Amino acid sequence: MSSNPDLAAEQKYLARANERLQAMRRSAREMMEAALGTPRGGTHQARAERDVIVRRSLARLEQLEIGDQALTFGGIDYDRPLGPVSTYHIGRLAVSDEDMEPLVVDWRAPVAEPFYRATGKDPMGLTRRRHFALEHKELIDIEDELFDVEGYPEDSEGAGEIRLSGPGSLFAAVTRARTGRMADIVSTIQAQQDQIIRAPLPGILVVQGGPGTGKTAVALHRAAYLLYTYRMRLERQGVLVIAPSRIFARYIGEVLPSLGETGVQIMTIRGLAGFDDAALPESSEEALLKGDLRMASFIAKAVRDRQRPLKHPAEIALGAFVGAGSPADTAEVVKAAKRRGGTHNRRRRLVESLLAARIVEKYIAKKEIRANELASARGLFGEESASQKDAGVSDEAAVKAELARRLTKANDFQRLVQRIWPSLSPEELVGDLYSHMPLIRLAGRNLFKEEEMRLLFRPMSADAKARAWSKSDVVLLNEAKLHLGSYQKRLEDDDERGFGHIIVDEAQDLSPMEARMIGRYSLSSSITLVGDVAQATSPFGRRSWSEIVSAMPKGSSFELVELKVNYRTPQEVMDVAGALLKIFAPELRTAISIRHSGQPVTISHVVNEELMQHLSRVVRNEVSSVEPGTVAVIVPGEEKSVYLDGLTQSGLDALARPDARLAVLSIDEAKGLEFDSVVISGADHLLSSSSLNLQALFVAMTRTTNRLVFVHNRDVPGVIVDLLSQQKSGTGKEKPNIYYSANRG
Repeated sequence: MSSNPDLAAEQKYLARANERLQAMRRSAREMMEAALGTPRGGTHQARAERDVIVRRSLARLEQLEIGDQALTFGGIDYDRPLGPVSTYHIGRLAVSDEDMEPLVVDWRAPVAEPFYRATGKDPMGLTRRRHFALEHKELIDIEDELFDVEGYPEDSEGAGEIRLSGPGSLFAAVTRARTGRMADIVSTIQAQQDQIIRAPLPGILVVQGGPGTGKTAVALHRAAYLLYTYRMRLERQGVLVIAPSRIFARYIGEVLPSLGETGVQIMTIRGLAGFDDAALPESSEEALLKGDLRMASFIAKAVRDRQRPLKHPAEIALGAFVGAGSPADTAEVVKAAKRRGGTHNRRRRLVESLLAARIVEKYIAKKEIRANELASARGLFGEESASQKDAGVSDEAAVKAELARRLTKANDFQRLVQRIWPSLSPEELVGDLYSHMPLIRLAGRNLFKEEEMRLLFRPMSADAKARAWSKSDVVLLNEAKLHLGSYQKRLEDDDERGFGHIIVDEAQDLSPMEARMIGRYSLSSSITLVGDVAQATSPFGRRSWSEIVSAMPKGSSFELVELKVNYRTPQEVMDVAGALLKIFAPELRTAISIRHSGQPVTISHVVNEELMQHLSRVVRNEVSSVEPGTVAVIVPGEEKSVYLDGLTQSGLDALARPDARLAVLSIDEAKGLEFDSVVISGADHLLSSSSLNLQALFVAMTRTTNRLVFVHNRDVPGVIVDLLSQQKSGTGKEKPNIYYSANRG
């Protein structure tokens, strides 16, 4: 039990705040039920008002639902009152008493900023910062940092020194067992993280952070902060978070609701592209080519190539009417349509109307039909025109327009238009392109070499719905959709929704075409990119942020900030991972780890038994050692199914459960995730590209918060063996100097 004299008073205060939160929920629910209980019918205004009340009540209930998280986690005391009080309790959302006086202030409010930013050198007007230790919403301890004590140590700029806010709460959160779902860090946000979270909305912000620096959590808290600060704008425009995989999207899915925000969309690149079922594997060479910005010009040219006049005349017969589409007429029509704005499919209507008008004009001129004969014409199309019969049309121009309108419905005419200006879906365009070398050469001339064009060739099924697509393909399908517009006359869908702010995690792996697509969905180029160039494992390799951002529209300028403290990965792991980093990226520095786990990195060698039997034994030991935490087995992606079968046959069938404490993952799936223990097998070929294997190994090693084991039958890279030997001989890094930013009282 805590010895803090304020414990009982704080417990009472928190109980009152929680009671008020429940009362606020009841009030919102009663308002909704009252609106739903009103009689049906009434005036249009009454129905609209009822709908507004229901929507607002539902939104309020969602906002007030924080699950099993504690409402408040700390407080601050100012040296002078800011209004009626000088003490504020900081929490996940704002709660007021019956008189509308604040009991808890939202962590995003300006008054709460010193809770995260105050230091000994700049206390920001605080005399005390207080962190609560809670178990199941029950207050069990209090950690105070005092800013007005004599001899308070000022911040210095000493090399390797780390200043921590609420170190006790921070270490408790970092060492807590993982659950398979990401937890928010709202109670332990550090000063540098808070500066990034509260950065202004406009422009492109790039957050570079090594393993364990909390960059993903910072990005998610930034989404919540921006929605709070720019509510009127972003609730209408929306905030999008792009996750590197579906596994990662599920992993982070509970963070924003725990912060009182449910309006943020989370999706993958494939989901944003609109073709989320892509599963076709592709080689590194294919991915490099299809991710190249030249593909944008290639797709645009492929669309233009499908807008072509006839080479030979074509007859159109309908009843007594026999017209003809000539190469000259179709050339003029195609030329006129190309001059107009709009998407390809939207302009097809223009092509139809222009061509039909030309055919009717030439037919009438050829037959020398006079105006009065035209007005009384019967049976030209096999039946009398409805407009003539019902309205007695006598105006020559109106009759011509009617004849042209009816001509556009003729099957022969539609087949003709389809030849010169086909209605196309993205799947049809790209599928046809891949399937025919002449089309590839026509669109790729002056863009690609012959060997590159051959790399794009892929015979495909004639059935567009049966075609399989790769991850790179779906971005090209989205690019095609940009030019084609909606399909089958759903023209209102041409203008796809954009977002007021977009956050991209693991952005170091974006292909130029992916970056281009993301930029298109940003309404005002307001984007946050989060990643670590050292962890780049895509075929594009390690690039600068300037190269990555340059592919985005208006993406030539950006602000770069760097997170330099590793809160997650223990020093024992970073001694080896950091030395590995110096081999493949000597210009980069590892973030400083703030803790040791006491668990050395180990290599478990297979002796006189099968690899899967040995691996299963190691995994069982790790599951037991980190109980109730999580374990990841990271393996080569191409062999994942073999490992899954082998471990399942060994009785580790918990792998089949979505909420399992044990997961078998490829390096792409493991990115961004964290586990209490990581077991790596197949360490020398985690990726098919050997040139990227050290980067992949760096990513795999730094997923752990506690234990790291290599299981192998001669597949651990020699560099790891050498580094571990150095560590055992005492040549590893020394423990960094940890310097607290405030007196702990």
